[in-house]
Amino acid sequence: MGGKKSTCYIEDGCSLHLEIYSHMGELAPVYSSEKAVGIVLGTGNLGAKLTDNNSQKAMFLSRDGGLSWRTVRMGTHIYEIGDHGALIVIARKDAPTNYIEFSWDEGETWD
Repeated sequence: MGGKKSTCYIEDGCSLHLEIYSHMGELAPVYSSEKAVGIVLGTGNLGAKLTDNNSQKAMFLSRDGGLSWRTVRMGTHIYEIGDHGALIVIARKDAPTNYIEFSWDEGETWD
């Protein structure tokens, strides 16, 4: 998280928990596209269980089909994948916005 490796290990009762189910669009569930092989986006948190506190959640990105994950942004976001994964677009989910961020390199850098 934040460019540093996590000290969260399953042996210590800690793991990555991602929101899977969305009722009426309340959550931003795990998302991937068959045209963007290996890229997976999800909102969640590190810890013993998934928290209900959105301020403790972050957007996570995997470029290897879920083998490894990194934090992209803190907070809850909505996202979309285009151009076979080359383009990823994100926006904050917790309030109306006129601001988006995007990546042209499969989530390596953001503008």
